[in-house]
Amino acid sequence: MKPALLRPFEALVLGLVFALAFRFPGALGGWLEPTAALLFPLLLMEAAFRGRHALWLAAGLFAGFALLFAWVPATLHSKGPLPWSLAVACAVLLWAWEVLGLLAAVLLARWLFRRSGAPAAAFGAALAVTLWESWGFHVYPWSWGAAFGSLPWMARSAAFLGTRGLAALAWGAGTWAAALRVQGAPGRRVLAPLAGAVALLGGLGLAWYALPRGPERQLDVAIVQPNFPAGVRWPGMEAEMWRRSDALLAAAHLPRPGRATLLLWAESSVLGRDDRLPHPHLQVEAARRGVAWLYGTEGGPYNLVRGEAAGQPPFIFAKTEPMPFGERMPGPPWLRHWLDAQMGFISQEPGHLTPGCAFAVPNSGGVRVAPLLCSEALDPERARRGLDLGHANLLTNHTNDGWFDRSIATDLHAAQIRLRPVELGVPLVRATLTGKSGLFREDGHFQVWGRPLSEGAYAFPLAWRTVHTPARSPWLRRLLVAGLALGTLLLGWSPFPRKVR
Repeated sequence: MKPALLRPFEALVLGLVFALAFRFPGALGGWLEPTAALLFPLLLMEAAFRGRHALWLAAGLFAGFALLFAWVPATLHSKGPLPWSLAVACAVLLWAWEVLGLLAAVLLARWLFRRSGAPAAAFGAALAVTLWESWGFHVYPWSWGAAFGSLPWMARSAAFLGTRGLAALAWGAGTWAAALRVQGAPGRRVLAPLAGAVALLGGLGLAWYALPRGPERQLDVAIVQPNFPAGVRWPGMEAEMWRRSDALLAAAHLPRPGRATLLLWAESSVLGRDDRLPHPHLQVEAARRGVAWLYGTEGGPYNLVRGEAAGQPPFIFAKTEPMPFGERMPGPPWLRHWLDAQMGFISQEPGHLTPGCAFAVPNSGGVRVAPLLCSEALDPERARRGLDLGHANLLTNHTNDGWFDRSIATDLHAAQIRLRPVELGVPLVRATLTGKSGLFREDGHFQVWGRPLSEGAYAFPLAWRTVHTPARSPWLRRLLVAGLALGTLLLGWSPFPRKVR
């Protein structure tokens, strides 16, 4: 068969490697995701450095995004609701948009390779991927570095590098190895960048144990996962949630004497009323059961988390990052309002992060909870700011994943948030409307329970010590970008550029 006829097949295989980098829960003992995350940049960059056309490179990337987000057309069709033809067209636009950022990174690396060699190409690719993940060509925030969360000893390196630093490391190492391979280096030299990246991850994973810790905190956690239909408002939602919660608390013998209990309900567990308004009975419900209670609800144009506990005012917090196209039309107000009118949609308004934006759990020894509504947990900067401004020491994620039916989307969400607790040094408890709820620990271990579109009720004790990680610093991303930019400039600049063969 002529080589040209194999090109589409090769692009599809490349896309399959891309998708395997986000196969959650991981396979092969957790090695599949990080292996694919290092292998894909190597294969893609090698093809680029050998002169493959930009359209072929884009096809390989497009295949990866199509396989990863294959659930999008069905979700748009069933929950939009959109006709199948329009749902597929919108999905194709989404995949193509996501391709643009990585394609730009590949083309920049190829230019630097031909001009200045392997090190410049590696730094340029790492810089471009960091910029792409931080500011461009993303509909929803996600990171290549999340693939390294499948192995706890690798995940702990995120405490130093952050998720985006891990993404930069993967693309830098893969690009360097690809360049050496194209230059005809022996196999041992080609593998050196990849082996060096794994060794660095292991070394930082060990260094994690030397990071300073805060005092131990303890509480009991209860999660109710009701499997309510996504977005459906009906009378009695709160009463039904209390019925299930009472059964869980009784079965788990909670609350226990001398120990606080935190009860969590998912995003959209109570709909159909404005929970920005006073509702005195809510504190009565929490006080009668002796629990601190956080639940997802709504208030006019806002997506809310509300918290109640005996003896303290209600905690009301609006989602600060509404999902584009899902919860809020993108663009300036004039464009957003026009799109709303055309689509028959009402955009949600964003809330604001303010000092003290955390829910205090009474009688817990100072536990303060920074809640993240659904997709907010995907954004490392959003999670860091909320934890910092709220002086918090625990994260919760309240998610309505019922929109995604039985697709892999709920697992992809879990895969992307599992490095938040490692970066920030505190546990993250995930309460979903339809599954999978879970616990993600600051040491990189995690558990998820149930399956999509399932009911569940979970209770467990939680004890932890806050880990003071370098990734909690607002300077980490700035230093990462500055360091990669300086390295790219120094290695890529030459008064007499040379053509690398």
